[in-house]
Amino acid sequence: MDYFDKIKEALSDKLNGKELTLDSSFRDLGIDSLDLVDLVFALEEEIGTEFEDEELLSIKTVKDLLNLIDEKTK
Repeated sequence: MDYFDKIKEALSDKLNGKELTLDSSFRDLGIDSLDLVDLVFALEEEIGTEFEDEELLSIKTVKDLLNLIDEKTK
């Protein structure tokens, strides 16, 4: 399972039938900042790294989060 699938699975109960794409904005999906922080904490634990506060503030879309994960796992 790739990280996109993990994000989709983690948010499945909050999507309410909305489609998750790379360009999906978390705000447009109805994902609030607490939901996003919970998601990021779970991903940090899984990949064994921490995101800086500035990095977290830059996350607007699914693609932003995946790019950040990619940078952290290189």
